Amino acid sequence: MDSEELLGDVIASVIEKVLMKIGVAAHAKVSDILEVHNLDFSHCYQNPDVLNLALKDVFGNDYRIVVETIRTELHGLSDDGKNIAKFIQKLNK
Repeated sequence: MDSEELLGDVIASVIEKVLMKIGVAAHAKVSDILEVHNLDFSHCYQNPDVLNLALKDVFGNDYRIVVETIRTELHGLSDDGKNIAKFIQKLNK
């Protein structure tokens, strides 16, 4: 497993953790939207635009609060290439 794949798995876990804290229904709705695009949470790192769409659909304008929570949870991870920052930036579009 390379570092990109590992980072994707960590990000998937964080996204699921944040959504589960909000509620099972929110997690399920986002998961359903990802499924429509033939994705699951493990694909979010490589497909932030689809996750962005799902968060906007489920949370409306409050999606930024969810993105900020994800960013906070990811804070402190070693990211020399600034990939996490790029990922969060794409989620904030």
